Amino acid sequence: MSNHLIICLIVLQASCNPGESSTSQTTVTAEQLLADMATGNPVAYRDMTIEGDVNLTHVGTAQLTPGTLLATINAPLYFERCQFTGKIIGFEHHGDTVQIARFTSAVSFQNCRFEDEVDLRGGTFDHHLYLNTSLFDQQVQMQAVRIGGDLRLEKAVFSGDFLLQEAVIKGSCWAKEASILGQFSVQQADFWQNAVFAGMSVQGYADFGLAHFRQSAFFEYGKYSDRVNYSGAIFRHRAEWTKAHFEKDVDLRNSWFSIKPVFSGVVKNDSINLGGARFDGGGPDNEP
Repeated sequence: MSNHLIICLIVLQASCNPGESSTSQTTVTAEQLLADMATGNPVAYRDMTIEGDVNLTHVGTAQLTPGTLLATINAPLYFERCQFTGKIIGFEHHGDTVQIARFTSAVSFQNCRFEDEVDLRGGTFDHHLYLNTSLFDQQVQMQAVRIGGDLRLEKAVFSGDFLLQEAVIKGSCWAKEASILGQFSVQQADFWQNAVFAGMSVQGYADFGLAHFRQSAFFEYGKYSDRVNYSGAIFRHRAEWTKAHFEKDVDLRNSWFSIKPVFSGVVKNDSINLGGARFDGGGPDNEP
C-alpha cells in the first residue's frame, strides 16, 4: 500500500464533527444533499458523511437537446473531510437519451473519501474542479468532461482506474504527487494551460497518446510501473521528464515537440521509442 494511500486512510477515518453546512448533523442522506444543491445556494459541508448514491442528473433544470438531457447545478459546491458512501452519478444512459450534468460554479472536494464509483462522463464544469488530497476507492470516469477553469488533483489517491480521455481543460491541470493504482488515461485530452504531472505515481498502464499540450507539460520525478504511451502527442511548449522513472517501455512515436524536450536523469528498465517523433526545436540533449 502506498504512503499516500495510508495517509489518506488515516485522515479520512477520523471522527466527524459538524462544520459549515446546511445541516447540523454529522451524517446526511444523498437526498438531503441533492435538495441543498437544488436551492442554488452555496453548499459547504465539512466533516460530514453522505450516505447513499448522489445522482447529480436529478438536480437542477433539465434541458432536453436531441439525445441529451442536461441537469444544471448552479450552486457552488465545497466539501472538506467528507465521506461519500455511495456512487457519484453524473452520467446516465436511458435508451436513446443520455443524461449529463453541468456545474456553473466552482466544485471543490478537499481531503474527501469516495467509497464507490465516480462517474462524471460528459460533464461540464464552467469553473474550477478541485479533488486535492482525496481518496477514491473505486474507478473514476471523467471521459469527455469540459472544465473551464483549473483541474487540481494534487496528492489525490485513485485506488482504481482514473479515465480522463478526450477531456478539455481550459485552465491549468495540477496532478502533482497524485497516486493512481490502476490505469490512467488522458488519451486525446486537450490541455490549454500548463499540465503538471510532477511526482505522479501510476501503477497501471498510463496513456497520454494523442494528447494536446498547448502550454508546458511537466512529468519530472514521475514513477510509472507499467507501459507508458505518448504516441502522437503534441507538445507546443516545454516538455520535461527530469528524473522520471519508467519500469517498462515508453512509446513516444510520432509525437511532436515545438521546443527541445528535456530528458535528464531518466531511469528506465526498457526501451523508449522515439520513432517518427518530430523535433522542431531540436532533439533532446540527453538520449532518453
